[in-house]
Amino acid sequence: MIATRGCGLRRFCWVAAITTLLLLLFTFIHNRSMSQDLFAGTSRERLIPHAVPFNTSTESSQPWIDFYFQRLQNPSVLPDTPLYAPYGALKWYLPEDVPWHVGLGKDLCIIDFDDRPFNAPGQVFGPRVMRWQEAETVHGLSLGILNHWLYSKIHGYKYYYITVDSFTDRRTSWKKPAIISKLLAKHQACIYIDSDALFRNLDLPFEWLMNYWRISAASNSLALAFDPAHEWNQDEFGKEYLNTGFLVAQNNTRTFEILDAWQDCPNDGGRYPQCTKFRTNDPGRPTDQGGFGTYVRYDYADDIKELPCDEANGFPEAHSGCDGTFIRHLWTGKDGLLKIFAGGQMPGPYLEYFHTEYLGTEAEFHMQEAELMR
Repeated sequence: MIATRGCGLRRFCWVAAITTLLLLLFTFIHNRSMSQDLFAGTSRERLIPHAVPFNTSTESSQPWIDFYFQRLQNPSVLPDTPLYAPYGALKWYLPEDVPWHVGLGKDLCIIDFDDRPFNAPGQVFGPRVMRWQEAETVHGLSLGILNHWLYSKIHGYKYYYITVDSFTDRRTSWKKPAIISKLLAKHQACIYIDSDALFRNLDLPFEWLMNYWRISAASNSLALAFDPAHEWNQDEFGKEYLNTGFLVAQNNTRTFEILDAWQDCPNDGGRYPQCTKFRTNDPGRPTDQGGFGTYVRYDYADDIKELPCDEANGFPEAHSGCDGTFIRHLWTGKDGLLKIFAGGQMPGPYLEYFHTEYLGTEAEFHMQEAELMR
């Protein structure tokens, strides 16, 4: 009788064990299936991981840094992806037969230059790293500069910061054509962008934007955006200026010819004798932009791509009709609004980290004008 009970107990234990194993196996298979279903409709294959090497002692493999570059602000489309739809809320489509199909990498450069030192506390070359805990001291234009560098890091472009000397007889902005010409000779294309302007979509490759705007290396030497449609933004022929605070230059013979003509514009005895009036910035009269828009662009109209003001200039708070959809250019409110826009791209500890890296890798990109022009 006792033996029979023992046999029955062992049989019950075996059945319970087998049932438990089957239950666990079913749960594993079910969860695996649910996990696959969960990701079946996502676009995981569109993620383009981009390793960002830093040469400072800062530990770049921290999970929150990897997350930023691999998930938060990684390139979200390829240069020729037909649709760009951030957050699925808005959609922009590429035209057919686009010219740019692969990223340019270091063959595309982004240029900052200035004669101001920006070395006070809270500025990009200042004695302390910028931190949001000290937001009142953070310098707006320095955030614009940091935005340009960060955008170049995300997409693998070459970044330059050139410290220039001041002219004695004209505004420093007249250095622009010479600086661009010198750097463009080393690259396939270059972008110049003012420190009060931002790349709004850090995830969007610039090659995609060149496709969207139909900027062709074969037929376009320069590309610039219109200023808002106001009387005070018009040249003497009644046409809105092209804003020279953001421009795209292609490395071709015609481009260097245009840049040479622009550089010579304000000189005595030059090709455009009346251009000397644009040497200085009087109220209602721009300088390098005025000379370019009044004279140079008319001699090279077929080589210059005119970009929509609403997409490549301005900002919503100006209520000018130009909202800066892709390139946000703040002519006013440079400090406060730049903090708001850049703060959304570099929140929390990211500002401190990226500023640290900017300073730590400064030798890679910071040059003096005399060194560049040798």
